[in-house]
Amino acid sequence: MGGPTAAVRCRVVRSAAAQRIVARHGRVDTLGMTNTIPVVGSAPLLGSLYDLNTTRMRAFFTRAYIEHGPVFEIRVLGQRLVVLAGPEANRYASGSGRKSFGSHLAWGRLDRHFGVASSMISVDGEEHTAMRRVEARAYTRAHFNATIDRSAAAAHEDLDAVSPGWLAVAPWCKRLVTEQVARVAVSGSARPLLDDLVRYVQLTLMAHVTRQRPPALMRFPRVARSQRRVWAMVDALVDERRRTGPGDVPDLIDDVLAAAALDPGRWGPTDVSVAALGAFIAGMDTAANTLAFAIWELVQRPELVPDLVAEVDAALAGGITAEALERMPGLVRFLFEVLRVHPIAPALERHLVTDVEFAGYHLPAGTHVIIATTVTHSLGDLFADPDRFDPDRFSRERGEHRTPGAYVPFGVGTHTCAGRGMAEGLLTLDAALLLHTLRFTKDPGYRLRQIARPTPSPDNRFRINVLGRRTPDDQRAVSVPRTQADREALTPRT
Repeated sequence: MGGPTAAVRCRVVRSAAAQRIVARHGRVDTLGMTNTIPVVGSAPLLGSLYDLNTTRMRAFFTRAYIEHGPVFEIRVLGQRLVVLAGPEANRYASGSGRKSFGSHLAWGRLDRHFGVASSMISVDGEEHTAMRRVEARAYTRAHFNATIDRSAAAAHEDLDAVSPGWLAVAPWCKRLVTEQVARVAVSGSARPLLDDLVRYVQLTLMAHVTRQRPPALMRFPRVARSQRRVWAMVDALVDERRRTGPGDVPDLIDDVLAAAALDPGRWGPTDVSVAALGAFIAGMDTAANTLAFAIWELVQRPELVPDLVAEVDAALAGGITAEALERMPGLVRFLFEVLRVHPIAPALERHLVTDVEFAGYHLPAGTHVIIATTVTHSLGDLFADPDRFDPDRFSRERGEHRTPGAYVPFGVGTHTCAGRGMAEGLLTLDAALLLHTLRFTKDPGYRLRQIARPTPSPDNRFRINVLGRRTPDDQRAVSVPRTQADREALTPRT
């Protein structure tokens, strides 16, 4: 999380007189009229680099928020970054300040690597709104519902291939979700090039976005070979769609090609291909890693499994449909808690495109900031006993997530995750089918170890012991009545 930063010292202005002095001299030294942003203590040279590892970042920011409040400064390799944290920051970034944050500095390097001027994830303002209008439909829950048979077919294929014995969870989840995203978003298949996709997409993000790897690694023969294969696959998908036209359910490629026909200057051939590849970038790690964490929590808490299995069996008795997934509020609460405890994106890197007054501090345009969105997930005044895994905190009666700014696993502001609907649908479907199909237990010798490539995930040593498949007799269950009110209670407010 390096990068240039402006306005190392940002001051709080406490009076009109102080404002005039600041305007004239740029600082106030007397009478305590201004404060500098508190600085988090760190090592002399590296600064807080160790704590900014994705797997440690949220705990670090939470400690700093509790000690210093919603605005503090960290130092990394001689550079200084301003961090905004807590429910105050989430509400501000989602409300009055939503147009003050830009994404280009964080994602522009990826655009340059792809050879485009901008992309939906990097551009801001009206252009972002226009691009999101074109691309976002294919990531919605409605589109997922319309193509649920594709996702279910991929899940059945991967579940049918599981044999009794040890199953490495994280790679299995990545294979499944990547294939589902390919079928739903671009009407293709990732199976022939799965290894190349994982290698190229992960290393590209780590080199050009999170800067966990040097960009020079992209020139290694194995990586360059994967890059060529991935782009050839994407270009072939786009070319075929140009020839055949939209299918029964138009997908991301159809939507972008339609936009390109109306505005070829904005949507050139490379822009169309980058948008198609964006489906894999958006889903490969996020939903797959969350599913792996969900399986981890299932095997750690066997006391929760019987009720979840009964609910899933009852809901799926009439087949796999979008309506069936709506009859699983207990599973949804479980998955919401997984997202609270194991957020895939613990913070957002942004820069200010306007001057900002926040929490009493003046932050000028150009300031490089980190919005520590998921600090709130660990705060006891928002979530009772936050270190305890407790899906019932999302029940209608408790509704702890409904406090504005408290629960934000999909980000905040104008760049809130466009794929939230698809991700929630995939997670519910895949967790349900896993519970409905397999009997499994934990590896008693494994302790959770997280890696970040680039987003957090259990490492590849996490495995479950598959005991066998559940029989039709196993799958008979008594339905538990659920209401629309149960489902509405699960809607967070930011």
